Amino acid sequence: MEFIGPWLLLPFFVFLVLSIPVAFSLGLASAVFIFFAPVPRPLPPLIMITEAYTGISQFALLALPMFVLTGELLNRANLTDKLVELATHMVGWIKGGLAHVNIVTSMFFAGISGSVLADAASLGPILIPAMVKEKYPRDFSAAVTASSAVIGAIIPPSTVMIIVGSQLGISIGGLFAGGIVPGILVGLFLMVVAFLMSWRRGYGEIHRFQGPIPLAKSTFYATPALLIPVILIGGILAGIFTPTEAGAVAVLYSLLVGVFFYRTLNLKKIAEAMIATARVTSSALIILGAAIVFSRILTFFQVPRELLNFILSVSDNPILIFLMIILFFLIMGTFMDALANMIILGPLLMPVAVQGLGMEPIQFGLFLMVGLLLGLITPPLGLLLFITTPIARTTLERVSVAVLPFLAAEIVVLLLITFVPEVTLWIPGLLKLGG
Repeated sequence: MEFIGPWLLLPFFVFLVLSIPVAFSLGLASAVFIFFAPVPRPLPPLIMITEAYTGISQFALLALPMFVLTGELLNRANLTDKLVELATHMVGWIKGGLAHVNIVTSMFFAGISGSVLADAASLGPILIPAMVKEKYPRDFSAAVTASSAVIGAIIPPSTVMIIVGSQLGISIGGLFAGGIVPGILVGLFLMVVAFLMSWRRGYGEIHRFQGPIPLAKSTFYATPALLIPVILIGGILAGIFTPTEAGAVAVLYSLLVGVFFYRTLNLKKIAEAMIATARVTSSALIILGAAIVFSRILTFFQVPRELLNFILSVSDNPILIFLMIILFFLIMGTFMDALANMIILGPLLMPVAVQGLGMEPIQFGLFLMVGLLLGLITPPLGLLLFITTPIARTTLERVSVAVLPFLAAEIVVLLLITFVPEVTLWIPGLLKLGG
């Protein structure tokens, strides 16, 4: 442990302060440790290559580019407009209508893109200007969009679940099933907050329910896309195909829907989707490879065991320990990539949560994911705030204040995941999916 601080963690934070991207900061810090740390058991330099290659060459990770490509294809098929229209007919007539439309559309979009940033980047330019036009405050509009985008990685299928499951040895199908209830709860809690704030402060215009016929029509046009998570999750849970094979099924289905049903996909858009997929996937794998090497060094020098002993020595109260970990998640998530955090902190904290505190692996996987994803909207450095603030043409300070009620609602869901195991284990239990 005495070598980890000055030779691994300190260089890493120095590189971050110098504005070096997280992936390269992790890699450079690992290189500094391997080449210069005066440890009793030096690590061979080749370990950087072998560990990174081993970590990213897993069969399960083949699903990553497939699900990313699915989201890119459907986004270019103008699916977002169909989802917004459906959500408008479903919940647009409730007080705070467009805020609810924003949240429900994120829930729909989550089952297709599986990406937090894709959700915010795709829906923000559409819904934030629409909300501002209907007299919602700009900071409120940005806060709703940022907080609802978190759902993108919680409701399955999720690219983050694939990575976390593959690296921690947790059933990906189990994570998919376990994420359904928390994802729905996040959406419902956000809608309650949006309703109360809109009702008390008079946000937005009042719309009337347009009747069952427009709702049925918009449902018809959105159904082919909404069937994607049903087909994929159903196929995985029924044992028809693996999560990796499900990715290939999703791509084929998206092509058929985009070309023959919506008729909005052409060769140019397909090529653009493939190029965008290559960029997103390569970026994720670079971060993943560097984080794996960093994590392996920590594991090799028994940091997880030392961390477990330290945490258990601070208190024997599980509630206090979990609250400390949640606070740590929120802090780490504000300045470091969520994916890198999951790969580094997952192996460190899994023994603490599973062996020391009795969490189930699936429950821990979702606890880890949701806790670190909330860092993306934790002021003042949450990444999603930086994405939505310029779209809303307001200041980061105002959005940071406006997002606090929504962050509080999502923390309540995180506490339910932590202390009520049934929230994450009920559906996996019904389907007999273990960790």
